[in-house]
Amino acid sequence: MAGYTQLERLENILYMLKRKQFTTKQELIDKLLRDHDLNVTERTLERDLKALKENYSLDISYSHQHRGYELAEDERLLSRFFKFAELSSLAKIYEEGLKNYAQFEKWIIPDDSSKLRGVQHINTIVKAMNTGVKLKFKKENFHSGEIKEYIVTPLRLKEYLNRWYLIAIKDGDIIFKNYGIERISALEIIRELGINTKKFEQGLKRYKDIVGINYSEDYFPGPLKIVCNTYNFQHKYLETLPLHHSQHVICAPDNSQAQVTFYLQPNHEFIMQLLQMNENIEVVEPELLRSVIKNKLMASLNRYK
Repeated sequence: MAGYTQLERLENILYMLKRKQFTTKQELIDKLLRDHDLNVTERTLERDLKALKENYSLDISYSHQHRGYELAEDERLLSRFFKFAELSSLAKIYEEGLKNYAQFEKWIIPDDSSKLRGVQHINTIVKAMNTGVKLKFKKENFHSGEIKEYIVTPLRLKEYLNRWYLIAIKDGDIIFKNYGIERISALEIIRELGINTKKFEQGLKRYKDIVGINYSEDYFPGPLKIVCNTYNFQHKYLETLPLHHSQHVICAPDNSQAQVTFYLQPNHEFIMQLLQMNENIEVVEPELLRSVIKNKLMASLNRYK
């Protein structure tokens, strides 16, 4: 796995190739030094380009016609890499903060996460997944406050809105569930092999069809095309922070409005994200989703009567 320094180079190389296709090798070397104070040799750059292609499945090719490097625009793979680089960068910042907390506190203003617990469990969970063994923990119910003990086979970790969730199969169950790790306590690895997880791989792919963590067929039986109109430059925010990897934006001539399309499974989290945009977004189709949003807005308005 790449170290912090190499990840920083890889991230900057990708940003440069996204901004300008057919960038030459010398241009990349010069910009890394001038803009990021990263002094690299031609051989190091070649290794970095090879790492992006082989380790992160990013398609970077050299065009002899244009005499420069070309990056294939795969938003899903790029988004995944940039998220990994972001988390690694944060890890570096916090690691340095442990060595010099006064300096960290002076320059960094983190969001208020005093109530977000559980990140200390991530390392243990990843170890269990890598070795194929079970986990035991206690978990507090979000609504009732009741605490129960669970023994599970871990499948994945998923982040949503700066919270981490463990996707796992509880002993005796036949479907996987989400467990918010901030409500987990007394976590430990059990030296007992987990169940065979191959039969759940197809089901885990459903997470690609949703926003958030809850797959629901309450509104629609499967993924479908959703068309929205945005106003007051709202598409600018969606372009910098997409709701879903399927998002596609087509701007109007004046650039203040846009049509935004998605292909996904509508669920509670997606609907909440749409509602947060208030008057700056309108669901055009499907009609059923348009009605769902309209009814929720009317119910909200009635609160103020």
